Amino acid sequence: MNTSADTPSAAEEVSQQLLELHLQHELATFDEAAFMSWLADESETILGWLRSIKLNQLVTAKAVKAVIRRNVIDREISDAVIETIIAATASLVDSKKLKNTHLSEIISDGMYEGFADEILKLEQSQREFLARIIDLPIYKGLISGVLYQAIVHYIYEHNIVSKHVPGVTSLLKMSQRAINFTAPKLSNAVEDNVKTYISNNLNFLLDESKLFLTESLTVEDMKSSAMDFLEMLDDETLGELQAGIDSDNVRGFVLLGFEFWLHFRETPYFRNACDLMVDFFFKKYGNNKLGVLLDTFEITQQQIMDEAGAFAPRVLNTLKRSGQLEGLIRRRLGSFYSSSAALDYLDTVA
Repeated sequence: MNTSADTPSAAEEVSQQLLELHLQHELATFDEAAFMSWLADESETILGWLRSIKLNQLVTAKAVKAVIRRNVIDREISDAVIETIIAATASLVDSKKLKNTHLSEIISDGMYEGFADEILKLEQSQREFLARIIDLPIYKGLISGVLYQAIVHYIYEHNIVSKHVPGVTSLLKMSQRAINFTAPKLSNAVEDNVKTYISNNLNFLLDESKLFLTESLTVEDMKSSAMDFLEMLDDETLGELQAGIDSDNVRGFVLLGFEFWLHFRETPYFRNACDLMVDFFFKKYGNNKLGVLLDTFEITQQQIMDEAGAFAPRVLNTLKRSGQLEGLIRRRLGSFYSSSAALDYLDTVA
């Protein structure tokens, strides 16, 4: 038998009844049709209100910068996230759909030509890029090697002197081994002289290369070459283009990408870039009413309803079936109906 301390008061009984009625009312509003109707009404009201206030009234540039620092710069990226991205990327690279996709399905000839036209407008950048390429050791080695082989080949095979001196033609057309055997110093002397000549004139040759490339390669020539390159690849599938790339390569590239990102996000350059972009945004829109921002980014009530309709019904149904929605609402409302203020009021009207 309950003691008087365990027996609920009249106010508590009424409070519990009101809680249950209120709970059922709220659950009914989370029916799919009722919720979408409620959202349509409320989104119209909220968007109307947002159009009347300024961005600076809702948030400051300082607050946005703090969010970026917490979530972009300082937040740790777990190994699980990295492994998931690696696995997903490897799955994409290995998929039949990707391997059977042609390059022409991703970028059209018109789009590629448009990119080429824009790049070719940057004439100063092109000249600087070519100059930097020519100054690279690998280019110096390439041009030295090509010239060396060409000169030596010319001497041994096409030297005009050898065509007029009896006996020299047959000697120079022998194999290198035969030349070394019959005239061991001839081959070495020729090669040494050629290498010395190239070494002494390399700077001149490089300067001539720059002059030739900047003056002889016209915009039309470069665009024609760019379009020829696309034509070579147009019928290739992505599987053919990525030949030799396996999951180990993908893992290596993804890890390198993360290592770069983890380093880059902590650099003063990145932090400063984030601050500059936020400051620019708030300078442009901060004192404007949000209606300007909504119109600029084409955010409409219909867009909100479309996105809500794509996700809300499934989420709501899952929450209701699992009992999580009822529990959430009960805890939220229960704190009021069991409060002293509510019980004291019910006591006065009981």
